[in-house]
Amino acid sequence: MDVVKRKNHFSAFDSAYQGFASGNLERDAYSLRLFSQHTDRLCLFQSFAKNFGLYGERAGCVSFVCADEKEAGIVGSRVKQIARPMYSNPPIHGARIVDIILSDPALTKSWHQDLVNMSSRM
Repeated sequence: MDVVKRKNHFSAFDSAYQGFASGNLERDAYSLRLFSQHTDRLCLFQSFAKNFGLYGERAGCVSFVCADEKEAGIVGSRVKQIARPMYSNPPIHGARIVDIILSDPALTKSWHQDLVNMSSRM
């Protein structure tokens, strides 16, 4: 992080296995949270294919932390320019499954336990 700050680098994180390293989503997001506290520009590529068992559903997201509203507008516009030619209607089934699980406290709790179980096996 010191090098990133000193050289004003842009940081990007790939979070494809969050929860599998330790069984704890918060613990596995430590580096991302640390960087977000000390930098004002970063990117997160987050996949739910592995930790939700949604292989082939292309469920995930990309998130950006920007320095200010103006930069956020520029980034948002650019992301749309990149995404539109790739697909006009992305798959929805995986995203709906993730939404259902994260919107229901009992299902979320069950999913968290599944992550603990899977990470202990790995």
